[in-house]
Amino acid sequence: MKTQKQIQILLNLNIAGSVGLLIWWIMFPVLLPIANASQSFQNLVLDSNWTAINLLGLLSCLVLCIGLPGIFLAQYRHFRMTGFLGLILACTGLILFTAIQYYETLIWPAAAQLNPGLLHSDGALVSGNSSVLAGLLISGVVLGSGYVLFGFAALKTKKFNKAGIWLLMVGVVVFGNGIIFPVRTIGLILFISGTIWISVQIRKTMPKQNN
Repeated sequence: MKTQKQIQILLNLNIAGSVGLLIWWIMFPVLLPIANASQSFQNLVLDSNWTAINLLGLLSCLVLCIGLPGIFLAQYRHFRMTGFLGLILACTGLILFTAIQYYETLIWPAAAQLNPGLLHSDGALVSGNSSVLAGLLISGVVLGSGYVLFGFAALKTKKFNKAGIWLLMVGVVVFGNGIIFPVRTIGLILFISGTIWISVQIRKTMPKQNN
């Protein structure tokens, strides 16, 4: 398979992962009883739609992790070492975020059935354990710093749309480190808009291949 075709596949995965994340986020308030989540979070986790909805988020994060290198490979000759390091850090952040999605999707429901107290707002699996809080903080910092480093390296190449790169960088920092739902929603929209924008731009500028 030709290199250009491989890059196109990775760019398509970026687009697919971004759309998947958006659908996942929208489905949360539509199909889950989030209005009473602060009082009975365990009931939210035990809802019949919880696992299916979060599986979409998990798979979308995994797809983005696989697709992100496509942006780098499209202009790898123009990236310096900082771009490669940013890519590695961003992918690591996506892997950590995927791991969080994994335990929230599959471990939380099991824990809620055995001991609902673990899923209270101050429960050990939510905010009542310093190790859990540290893991969440680290994943957000790694994700955000990786994309920011990669984004600045991409800007220096002068091969990418500046607005798209800035949307991607600002969005991932707000989404990955935000706390309240509306703020994270804005961050997610900016992040996926930037990712799709850049991926589509690269696809349009790539030379057409004859199969």
